[in-house]
Amino acid sequence: MDVLFLSCGNGLSLAARLAQEGHTVRTFIFNDNSDTGVGIYDRISAWRPYVNRSDLVIADDPYFGYKEVRFDSAPTQVLGISKLFTLGTRASEHQALLGVTGMGISPNRPDYYLECWWNGRKWCTPFIWVSYHWNLISETHGPILGPMVTVCKTTQELPQTIFEGLRNLKPIFEKTRYRGPVRLGFDGRRICDIRVGLSYDNIEAVLQGVQQDPLDMLIEVAGGVRSDLDLIDDVYVSVRMQRIDWPTTKDNEIHGLFEANVKHCGLVNVCYKNERYYATQRFGPILKVTARGETSKSAFSRIARTMRNITLEDAIYREDLINSYKSREYPKFANIDRIWKDTKEDAQTLAGGKTK
Repeated sequence: MDVLFLSCGNGLSLAARLAQEGHTVRTFIFNDNSDTGVGIYDRISAWRPYVNRSDLVIADDPYFGYKEVRFDSAPTQVLGISKLFTLGTRASEHQALLGVTGMGISPNRPDYYLECWWNGRKWCTPFIWVSYHWNLISETHGPILGPMVTVCKTTQELPQTIFEGLRNLKPIFEKTRYRGPVRLGFDGRRICDIRVGLSYDNIEAVLQGVQQDPLDMLIEVAGGVRSDLDLIDDVYVSVRMQRIDWPTTKDNEIHGLFEANVKHCGLVNVCYKNERYYATQRFGPILKVTARGETSKSAFSRIARTMRNITLEDAIYREDLINSYKSREYPKFANIDRIWKDTKEDAQTLAGGKTK
């Protein structure tokens, strides 16, 4: 199939994965002049000529919502684009969306997240609990350049309060053309953030659990004919290999990245030349090593094995978290269960809105 991928750099590993599956992926990267993606997918300098020639258009950033009118009459499915939610990134509209949920609003930064996929008619299952580790060096040191580690866990059931909040949001989403993931951020039981789009590293982690060609799932969600994401019920982990622009960096080859492990690596700022993979940036995420497991320990153990085989000069990753959680269970999801524990006995909601 033909895919047109519009990117600000957030979801390039999805473009790489679809190309690895044998699809033609034409990728437009906004404000980027590097050779990112060369040899992996087709780079294009203008995206408009390819809209009508694509089976699916994917945008990984709300920025492209300003171009939504271009797709109104296009004979193609569209994922991740909505002008309403582009405007919704402004502070006033963002607060209005939070209020619609009917949940208490917190002014604090989110402690954990819930990702929900919208197919134009209903919320898809499973839902995905998400926890991020932001600091570059450790839990208390280093700047925040993006989530260095992302941990996800699927769930078919939601606390009644969150289910009611999603039901309150449904009429707003029904009035838009938006299809794709929606991320809710929580501080305790209070909501404090709503974002749409392929945000942060969730998509890299979840790709490990799709039980078919990912494009089949994406195009059916975009077309509104699929509400089951068909994800394996596991824990998913994504770990960034990050560069911070050391002036002495000379070697850009990613050593140890081969066909055997590349499907476990989300390729971000990477190109492929002469049968080798190279980093294309001196600053930013280069790739994201991903794994899944029945437990968080098994997922982190698989991450550790992959990381041992891959080296890149002056790349940083959160080795402290890998070493910690490959030998003990990751505690965040148990904490989330405790937060909502007293709502579950008589108010737990199943997919589709039926209550126990």
